[in-house]
Amino acid sequence: MKDKTKEESIKYLGAIGGLLAAYGAQGQISYTDLVDTTLTTNNATWNLNIDEDTLGVIDYRFIQYVDTSAFNVSGNFIQALGNAGNSVMGLDYGNYAYPFNLSPGDSIGPGKIFKGSGGSNAIGQLALEIGDSGQINDKFTAAVNGLIGLRFRADVNDTIRTFYGWIRVDVAADYKSITIKDFAYNTNYGEGLTAGEGSTWIGLEEINEERFSMRQMDEAMFFDIPVHKAKLSIISSQGALVKQMDYEQGSHRFDLNQLPKGIYIARLDGQGLSEEIRVVSF
Repeated sequence: MKDKTKEESIKYLGAIGGLLAAYGAQGQISYTDLVDTTLTTNNATWNLNIDEDTLGVIDYRFIQYVDTSAFNVSGNFIQALGNAGNSVMGLDYGNYAYPFNLSPGDSIGPGKIFKGSGGSNAIGQLALEIGDSGQINDKFTAAVNGLIGLRFRADVNDTIRTFYGWIRVDVAADYKSITIKDFAYNTNYGEGLTAGEGSTWIGLEEINEERFSMRQMDEAMFFDIPVHKAKLSIISSQGALVKQMDYEQGSHRFDLNQLPKGIYIARLDGQGLSEEIRVVSF
């Protein structure tokens, strides 16, 4: 893993290392740290045989679209393949499926909702833009270190068993690329795990590291700046800078109703830290 990625990973998961380490025996988790794989071209795909079975069964496929069709469509999807029952954590709305963007330490396993890929051979929509308009139900627009919960089935001693895992991705703010970073699964069938569990970042020192906190509640965005100061940038779905302001250390509120209706990327930058989320003015 590159140093920059390692530093990012430490910031991202180190603070919850104790929580994840306490969840089950680490020896049960099979973790794979990928060379970051980025899909940037139209109809690009990346296949995952998560348990590397000898039959070569593809369990999941990522798909990237870039400026395709007369409606100028860009976006990315995860498709459940392989055995019936393969799926991801998430919900279905109408005819579309939306995987959850999990936080580190979220539980993945029995009793959770696995509808986000619409079932075997259906597509889970991560982020999609049609004619410069994003989709309000997407959970991965401009996602950094987005975690997807996986449920897949495999043959164990001539019996189909259920397994659980996770995979981590970044999605570009312009919808035109997705980067697959790493994944893991619990090798004990029927047993769950937590998002991020098993990764090599766990246990690295990070207690003193700080991160920005950003969240939308109704028509306002709330954010915390832990140290020094930071710059808030509001970026339109077309990539244009709409507003930029400086804030000091502390907790702050930004009223979104001062913006024209639409979907925006809100980004905080300062002191070597960066964080961004999608916000909606309605």
